[in-house]
Amino acid sequence: MKLAIVAANGKAGQLITKEAYDRGIDVTAIVRSSNKTVTDQVIQKDLFDLTTDDIAEFDVIIDAFGQPDENKLDEHSKSMKHLGDLVSNSNKRLLIIGRAGSLYADFAQAMVDEAVKAQQIQQRFAVFAK
Repeated sequence: MKLAIVAANGKAGQLITKEAYDRGIDVTAIVRSSNKTVTDQVIQKDLFDLTTDDIAEFDVIIDAFGQPDENKLDEHSKSMKHLGDLVSNSNKRLLIIGRAGSLYADFAQAMVDEAVKAQQIQQRFAVFAK
């Protein structure tokens, strides 16, 4: 399996890249600036400039893009749409890493009201294995 991590230089991206690397998965970091991850396989390109050719060799793409600026939260939906368009009509899997901010439809209404126990989450999601 060939795995690409979009926004691999971010907090979540670095941890996901390291975990995949430590498990022996063929992982490539997609970063906007110089690589800060453990892998030496790198595509240095802004995620909004990625093309289908850039991701052609990957089986799975993980989107770890985060935007801490409240005024730019719309970039999350733009990034998901862009990456979704890139993988549409293909057999590639796109996994999007959500953060606490993604659980709100607006600042008054939570999309998820309570945390799900870790064991239930573990049963729902498969972790990459060697």
